[in-house]
Order: sequence, then structure tokens, then C-alpha cells
Amino acid sequence: MRWIAAIAVLLFAACAPVQEEPLQPPPPPATVEKPAVPATEEMCKAQAGQWAPICRLQQPQCVLTFSDAGTLCTDSDQCQGSCYADTANGPLQPGVKAVGRCSLNSNPCGCNQRVEDGMPTPTLCVD
Repeated sequence: MRWIAAIAVLLFAACAPVQEEPLQPPPPPATVEKPAVPATEEMCKAQAGQWAPICRLQQPQCVLTFSDAGTLCTDSDQCQGSCYADTANGPLQPGVKAVGRCSLNSNPCGCNQRVEDGMPTPTLCVD
């Protein structure tokens, strides 16, 4: 008889909903100051940037690495660069609250979906 009670308790516990904690960014800081991307190779190197050909046209441009890369965000104002959604499993649906991560660097090339005001924007591809 005890084993029936034990099984009933286990079944009840197995049916309880599991709640996963969604990603929660820290409270938004005041607007982060965005560094100006240097226009010359000399100024780029002085700011520890990499002067490199980027995108499809391979035009040389300074690529700065951001110190807040990977930080949780809900808006690009919280990042030195942009706040990008994690689209590894496909683009996020419009109208659904989202949490992103601050971009790694100032390279604008590729396809990215931004998070602005806690909502995903359409995916934008820059060549």
C-alpha cells in the first residue's frame, strides 16, 4: 500500500509545471556613450582598432571591438554598438518581448536582427 502512495506522489510531482527563468537583463543603465568610428587608419590604430577591408565591396574601415560585447540588453542605447537578438534558431517573431546581447564590434556587415525598446526589429542584411 505504501508503494501506491509513493507512486502517486511521484506522478503528482512529475505533472507539476516546470518554469524556466527567461533571460533578464540588468536594469538599463543610462544611455551608453557610443564611440566614434575613426575615419583614418592612423586614428583607428590609435584607438586599438583594426583597419581592414569589410563587407562585399572590401572598402577599408576601422573595426573597433566593444568592451560591453555580449552583455544582455533590450535596446541599442544600452550598448556601445547595437543590441542584437540571438537568431541561432531563426528570427524572433515581431511583437514578442525580446532580450538581446551587445554586438562584438563595429563591423556592420552580415544579417542581424536588432532589439529596440525590448522588441525585435526586422532582420537587416548589410553587404
